[in-house]
Amino acid sequence: MSIPIEKLQQILDRSTSSGEECGLQLAIYQNGKLEAEICSGYTDGTRTQLVTNDSLFPIFSSGKAVMATAFHMLKEEYQFNYSDQVSKYWKEFTGTGKEHIEIQHILSHRSGLHTVPETSNTSDEQADWKLMCDRICSAIPEWPPGTKCGYQSISFAWLLGELAYRISGIPFKKYIEDKILSPLAISDSFFFGTTDDAEKRVVDLDTSAFEEEHTFTGDFHRNKLLRQAFIPSANGIATAGAAAKIFNSLVHTPLLKKETLEKATVLNRHPDDPVNTCTWTKFGLGYVLPDWENSKGDIFGHGGAAGAELFYCKSKDMAVCFVKNRPLPSHPIHPVRDRIAEALELPKLVW
Repeated sequence: MSIPIEKLQQILDRSTSSGEECGLQLAIYQNGKLEAEICSGYTDGTRTQLVTNDSLFPIFSSGKAVMATAFHMLKEEYQFNYSDQVSKYWKEFTGTGKEHIEIQHILSHRSGLHTVPETSNTSDEQADWKLMCDRICSAIPEWPPGTKCGYQSISFAWLLGELAYRISGIPFKKYIEDKILSPLAISDSFFFGTTDDAEKRVVDLDTSAFEEEHTFTGDFHRNKLLRQAFIPSANGIATAGAAAKIFNSLVHTPLLKKETLEKATVLNRHPDDPVNTCTWTKFGLGYVLPDWENSKGDIFGHGGAAGAELFYCKSKDMAVCFVKNRPLPSHPIHPVRDRIAEALELPKLVW
C-alpha cells in the first residue's frame, strides 16, 4: 500500500485542533525508505509554540524496544544463550531465588523482579546506576522465576542494562551509542539521558486531562535529573523520525540477523500462564507482540506511558513511530492511534 500522507496529516491536525491532543509526531518507513515524517500541534499545554519534526518527545517504555534490539545485537556478538542463568555473568545476582532467573526471563518479563526494593517510580535515586543495581541484587522474586509474566516497568533498565555490561564489559549506554545511534547518525535526536543542548528541544507534557496534580508521566518527565540519567526502560527522549529509523534498520541495515529477529518475536511465556487476549502484555524476547492472537508476531515493538508507540510490521515491511505529549486517563487506549492504524490498514494496537 502507498502511505496516505495527506490523510494522516489530517488525522493529526484534527486531533490537536480539537484539544484531544497537544503535540504529535509520526514517522513511517516502508520498504526501507522514509515515506512520511509529519507533525502537528504544540510543545506544551500553553499551546503557544508549534511542534516541529526536530522536537524531542518522551517515549517512556517504547525505549525498551531499543534496549532489546541492542541486547540482541550483543547476543550475536558475544554468543551467549538466552537460557543462560543471569548469575553466570552477574555474580552478585544470586540468592533468594534469583539464581534460577535466566536471561530469557528478563527479556520476557518473567523474572518476578518487576519492582525495586525501597524505590518509587519517580525517585531521584533512580539516577544512581550502582545504587539501583545493588537494590536489584537484594530483591526477592515475587514468584518462582519463569512461571508468570509481570511487567518490569522500570526495573528492566537495570536488569537488562547491567547484565549487558557484565557480559561485554562495555557500559550499555556506550554500547547503544556505538552500535546504533552513531552509525545511524541519530545521536542528536535519540537519547537515553539528554544533554543540556538537547534540553532546548524537549517538549513538556500537557497533563490537563488528569484531575490530580501529580501523575507518574508528569513527575517523571519533568524531573531533569531523571531525564539526563541513563534509565533506558523509561526515560527515552527522541524524535519519531529517529526512533522509526532504528526499527527500519532492524531489517534494512540490518541491525539483526533474520534468525535472531524471528526468535525474538515468538511468544515467550510459561504454559501455565495463559495469554489474556484483552491485555497488551504478550512478550517475545524484549518486544511486545500486541496482536499475537491474530498475527503470531507479525507486528512487534513497544508502547509508552504517554501514548507513544514504536513498531515494525513484517508483512507490510513498515516501521512506525508515533509520539505525543498529552497523556490520557484512558491509557493504554489512545483514539488517535486507532485512527492512524485504520489509515495504515493495521489492527488497533493496545500497549
